Amino acid sequence: MIKILRKIIDIIFWIAAVLLLILLFLLGGVRLFGYTPYVITSGSMIPVYPVGSVVYVNGVNPEELEAGDDISFYMTEDVVATHRIGGVDKAGKCVTTYGVNNLDSEGNQINDAKAVDFDHIIGRVEYSIPIVGYVYMLIRTTSGKAGVIIIVLSLFAVSRILQYLEKEKRR
Repeated sequence: MIKILRKIIDIIFWIAAVLLLILLFLLGGVRLFGYTPYVITSGSMIPVYPVGSVVYVNGVNPEELEAGDDISFYMTEDVVATHRIGGVDKAGKCVTTYGVNNLDSEGNQINDAKAVDFDHIIGRVEYSIPIVGYVYMLIRTTSGKAGVIIIVLSLFAVSRILQYLEKEKRR
């Protein structure tokens, strides 16, 4: 019985470890390939990017952007938004953007109040993964990091205790 329980704990431990490594790659390792991940925290881009999605943004020459491209940009110095381009003004070096879920009472798109200057554009959204952002937001907190460490160490400790009990039982 102890042997079976230890095997189950070992499997859970390794699954958790692999999932943690995958998550670390999805949220940090992708930077090695030129992508920057951002978490969608508002509903302005539903249904394209649900709240809690992670979008992967790749730097781009703003001159190459077109209407319909989804971009991430600095709304303020420390606030990043992801919206769709409604129009590109190459002479004015700016784009108009909108959230696909921002509609007026008649169902028409509402452009953002302010155009986005080319130098505020971070890049074009290339990929997205729903839900992963919730995990990322949790892990960013001190209690989230502590929770992950405690879970992984607890699984490891229980596995080693069961392994010890199994050896003692054989004696």
